[in-house]
Order: sequence, then C-alpha cells, then structure tokens
Amino acid sequence: MTREGKRSCNSADSLDTDRTDVTVSGQPPSLLTTGIQRWARSGLDLVNSGLARVDPLFAAAADPASPAPLFIVGPPRSGTTLAYQVIAQQFRVAYFTAIMGYLYGMPNLVARSLRPWLKRPRPTFESRYGNIRGFLAPSEHANFWFRWFPRQGPQGHYVAPEGLDTSAFDGLQQAVASISAIVHKPFVFKCVYLSMCASALAQIFPHARFIHVRRDRMMTCQSLYLARRNRSRPGDWWSIKPPNVDTLRTAPLWYQVAEQICQTERILSAELPVYAPGRLMQLHYEDLCQHPRKVVAKLAGWLPLPDYQSYDDARIPDSFPLSNRLVLPKDITKKIQQRLRELDGDNSE
Repeated sequence: MTREGKRSCNSADSLDTDRTDVTVSGQPPSLLTTGIQRWARSGLDLVNSGLARVDPLFAAAADPASPAPLFIVGPPRSGTTLAYQVIAQQFRVAYFTAIMGYLYGMPNLVARSLRPWLKRPRPTFESRYGNIRGFLAPSEHANFWFRWFPRQGPQGHYVAPEGLDTSAFDGLQQAVASISAIVHKPFVFKCVYLSMCASALAQIFPHARFIHVRRDRMMTCQSLYLARRNRSRPGDWWSIKPPNVDTLRTAPLWYQVAEQICQTERILSAELPVYAPGRLMQLHYEDLCQHPRKVVAKLAGWLPLPDYQSYDDARIPDSFPLSNRLVLPKDITKKIQQRLRELDGDNSE
C-alpha cells in the first residue's frame, strides 16, 4: 500500500479520462478495453435517458423549505474525498452511493429505494483514487452531473457563470430538491468536475453552501502527476479539463498537471467569492489532517441549522497521517515548481 494509492488521508478524487478508465494493477487499459468501455458508457447513457422520462413519477412534492445542498469542490488530489468522508460521518446528511453511477437517470427512485439504508456510513477514511469501498458508502458519480454539464465542451468542463440561464437547469433544481425531501436530509455532493462549474451551481442553487478544499500546490501536483502517470496512457487526458485543455494536450505531463491544479484554483478563487458570498468556506487539507475535530467544530458553527445536525458521538480520529514528502524525480519537481512560479506571475499581472 502506498501513499498515492490506497490511503487513509491523502484521498484521491474520482478521476476520468476522455474514455471511461478501468485499470488493473496500475496499468493503463488496452485499446480493446477502451472500446468496450466507450460502447458500455454510450449504452448506459441511452438507458438512463429513457429512465429519466419516468423518474418524475417518483418525485416528492415541491417543498420551498427543502434544505439547501452542500458542495465540496477543489482541484483533483487536494483532499476533497477525505472532507466528504468526514462530513458524511459527522453530520446527518445524505449522499450519493455507488448505485447512482448506473441509475443516474432515476435519482428519485434510487432515493426512495435506498432511504431505509441511507444512514451514517461506516467510520472508514480510506479510499482509492476517490473510490470508497462499499455499495452504500459515499460516492461521487459524474454521470449524474453530465446530464446538465458538459462531459467535453468547447472549454473542457468549464461553465462560465456570466449570463447563465438558470431556467435551463430547472430539472437539476427539481431533482436535488426532490431527493432531499424524500430522505428528509440535506445532500452533500462531492464531484471533482463540479469545480469547473461551481459558480454556475451557486446561481442554480442560491442558498447552497460551498466548501473549497485547498492543499499545498506542489504536493497536489505531485499526487496528480503520479496518479496520471500510473493510470492513463501517454496522450490521454485525465480528470478536470480546464478551459484551454485542447492546447495543453500536447504538453508534457508535468506541465499539464501544473496547469490543471492552478487553473482550477484560479477559477474557484476568482469566481466563488463573487457568486456565493457568505456561502463559502475555505478548508485546508493540512488542517483537516492535523486537527480534524477542530475543523468539524468549525463546520458545525457554519452550516445552517436546523438542516445540518451533528451526530452526538464523535467518530472522527484525533488526526490523519499527512503526506508531505516530495518523491518525484528532482528534474520533474523543479519543472513543476518553475511553472507554478510562472503561473503566480501571470496571476499578479
């Protein structure tokens, strides 16, 4: 077991390439496997588009008092999965489970079916590339969100917040409000791709709260570099696609990683304070690892009552192991650090 694979604190986000990746022993998938996966995803999308037509039959009645959702955003490999696990463990919230990855066209029926079992998850804080073991464990599934946001748009996954027509997202608003009403709990959502459309979400859900998870950038870049090197073929794009993804595809991996991390941070830091004032909290991964109970107490004072209730007993450990050692080859480390400095200079202009 390594710090960059399965681990208790340095939790990876669920990442994706231009195809659906499944790897064995860290090896990239073959072309045959890739073709099968593309066909399977297309078939799954077709099935779910049909299911989505009947899902409103299982929706709950509209409730203006439906609790506002909570979104966890941040760059890939920044610790959003650990934040997700801690919040689901400490607060009486609902969350997506693995089944939503297959039945993403029927969130209302899934919520009704799982309501008796959608309880406090097991107190485990391990994950592998954002995947938490357990059929009913908290999970992230981008397929649900790709019903409204681009899987591959003109600007990658990015959705510009200016001039957004929120009426185009009425179905998303209704789905989230309905599943919250069905389970009688607020939903917490963690999906790495939502970092590219967080400001759009802030307008679609005007009362939603946002947690922006931040981590030392060099450590985040290192973690993403190792994940992409181990889990995708050269030339494949993996995880968040920033607005200039097409111009980055031919760049070296170290350069792509620095751009992915910095552009995600730049977008979140510039836009969320504007579109979600008073509804945004910065959460530093290092603080979460070293003082998780203090972080939980801070969250309890920030999340709106009575919707977000804490459990009476604390099942959060005193601390989590913190990975802060650079393990990349020195030349790669220097190149990433240099690019980060250059990007800082661009931001200061």
